[in-house]
Amino acid sequence: MSKQCIIIGCGSHASSVISIIESCSENYLIIGLIDTDRSFNPEEEKSGYKVIGCLDMLLSEPDKYSHLQCVVAIGNNNQRTDVFKQLKSKSFKLPNVISTHAFVDRTVNMGEGNIIAHGAIINAQAILGNNNMINTAAIIEHDCILENHIHIAPKAVLCGGVKIESFVMVGASATVVPNLAIATGSLLGAGALLTMNIQNSNSLYIGLPARIKH
Repeated sequence: MSKQCIIIGCGSHASSVISIIESCSENYLIIGLIDTDRSFNPEEEKSGYKVIGCLDMLLSEPDKYSHLQCVVAIGNNNQRTDVFKQLKSKSFKLPNVISTHAFVDRTVNMGEGNIIAHGAIINAQAILGNNNMINTAAIIEHDCILENHIHIAPKAVLCGGVKIESFVMVGASATVVPNLAIATGSLLGAGALLTMNIQNSNSLYIGLPARIKH
């Protein structure tokens, strides 16, 4: 039997998430999209799915919509977290959505609300918390630990044993060498090579090798 789900978020990221859901080995039936803005446009659509309401509608009548699985399709970590927490406060179900074209080792431990895109690899003994976006062709190697509300952009590589705290953004094609740590809220720029720990929260590191940008 199909699991009915709704997509929360109507930005460009929604189309990518719809593609992931449609490829899942689990059978999802997408009912429509939910806009985070109250003044939603019912004629708006993404990949053929219409906007059917707004987030306030869900939150005001959670029992009416409690049978639906909620998939948050928002790339920005802070905005995605805000929606995730609001949905959790009303006991909505937030599944892990994993593309059929991704590889997730059987020993991986995951929380809820994670999205694993096409071509992503998550290797043995990795741990993911909640509400993380692992984007297209990203690689998370063995024994990595990711906390919550993280975005690993396309083709980024986390080598073995890397620890990433919450709200971190790892840019497209960035590489983190083994056994490093990245502090809460930090940003590693696109194409950067990180060879040292990022110890201070909310830091920006860019370049080859990556250095802090003041």
